[in-house]
Amino acid sequence: MTAPTAARRRDPALLVRPAVRALTAYHLDQVPCRFKLDQNECPWEPPRRIKLEVAAAVAAAPWVSYPDFHGDALRRPLGRRFGWPAEGILVGNGSNELLATALAAVAGAGDEVLGLAPSFGLYPALAERSGARYRALGPSADLALPLDELEIEVERNPRRPVLFCSPNNPTGEAVPPERVARLAGRLDAPLLLDNAYAEFCRFDYRPLLDEHPNLVLLRTFSKAWGLAGLRLGYLLARPELVAELIKVKLPYNLGHAGIAAGRAALAAEGATARRVRAVIGRRPQWRRLLERFGLEVLPSEANFLLVRCGERARAIRDGLAARGILVRDVSRGPGLAGCLRVSVGGGPALRAVGRALVEIAAEEAR
Repeated sequence: MTAPTAARRRDPALLVRPAVRALTAYHLDQVPCRFKLDQNECPWEPPRRIKLEVAAAVAAAPWVSYPDFHGDALRRPLGRRFGWPAEGILVGNGSNELLATALAAVAGAGDEVLGLAPSFGLYPALAERSGARYRALGPSADLALPLDELEIEVERNPRRPVLFCSPNNPTGEAVPPERVARLAGRLDAPLLLDNAYAEFCRFDYRPLLDEHPNLVLLRTFSKAWGLAGLRLGYLLARPELVAELIKVKLPYNLGHAGIAAGRAALAAEGATARRVRAVIGRRPQWRRLLERFGLEVLPSEANFLLVRCGERARAIRDGLAARGILVRDVSRGPGLAGCLRVSVGGGPALRAVGRALVEIAAEEAR
């Protein structure tokens, strides 16, 4: 038997794979604030009646018993909503868990997963969990997603899985369905499309599932549905593919509360639709406000805006934080120097940001 090395005895972190140690942990400052515009959450809670309905369902559930093995009680209503077989749906503890499940099934040690930059910072870590490597193409000078370059890479080797999000986080750009279809048609591998901000976007990728058996569509209840605190996501794909993903998905990965919340939200879809319309209606107001202070705002199909602040980024971020307003500093991402991401909030948040920017501008002038 080989004895542990002295270095490993001193530092148990050395027991972890080097590729994992090289990663940067996902981090977000959790500090008290008046307006939380840094995580793209819904600015309004679900109606109280839905909360009470979910609480009653959880109270009535048998807590000593495990929930549905695969959350079938939620898969079925999701299937009815999307006109898709329940066997082609997975539900889980947020869409990130389901993305990790999909990557574990389709990307192994030494494999390369292609993506686009800038994008969601968790993708490299999720790929590394399965031993794969995430390689993002880009960014372009105008931060437009490098789709032409991605197509060239797919033509060169179509057997690498592709992962990107649309609308893209943090830029808000959405890929037209015809470009997604073209990529899926040229791939001899899965196309994992993170569609977390689907409800705020003019494009609907669900019809593409009918023609492209390699497409996996990932969505969440965290954003438009206002259930971020309950961690609930779902995945749509061909039933034959889902049958394979189930083999690596953890059993009982969604508890009674998540299943009840998802069912209640779907039954009250009108309330969500009204909140989505309100966010989309607010989006141009937020853009005009930020541009009024000389900031460059990129077009967005999501519930957030990417704002180029240049050398003013830190002063604006800190000035907002000092006034109880949190925004996301994304300036360390590729091509994102001087950029902040601002979630679209309600009227009180809009007015508070406006007042804060007036005061920050005055401080800069002094």
